Amino acid sequence: MSRVDGSTYILASILSILYPIYGAIQFYKGAVAWWLPWIGGEEVQLGVKVGDAYIPNTFPDPFSGIILIVIGIIFARSIYLSRRNPTLSKGFLLVGWILALMMLILNLVVLAADILDTYYPLLWGGEIEEPWTLESDPWGISPHLILGAISAPIYPKIKHLLKQLMP
Repeated sequence: MSRVDGSTYILASILSILYPIYGAIQFYKGAVAWWLPWIGGEEVQLGVKVGDAYIPNTFPDPFSGIILIVIGIIFARSIYLSRRNPTLSKGFLLVGWILALMMLILNLVVLAADILDTYYPLLWGGEIEEPWTLESDPWGISPHLILGAISAPIYPKIKHLLKQLMP
């Protein structure tokens, strides 16, 4: 069994901070947009403004925000257990990585669906109402995509756990 090194836990530490922050912003924006629109506050962003878009772009979806917070808590639990119970810590790291990967895949599926939704009228000889761009799509450059890509380097350190699960 290989050992998870300190650099993996440093990356998990960064992710355990970023996931809950972006999750809280996304939950807040979703709660305001869906349930409390008179409060305002849809302009809250934590990202770099490039053109008309933010990277990453937090969009109003409270349930997605909850998932981001949960992923961050799982990574934080992994860090907490890294000294107390390293075996259990690796399990939390594996679960956090799997959830981050699932949200990344979900983001890519939603992007593909949005692209198909925009351009399918061309198949029937129709016209496009509004062209699709990465910055116009709320899921385009979302925290799920950016943070999922950042969590990808964890895989080489935990692949031995996946091999144990799937002989």
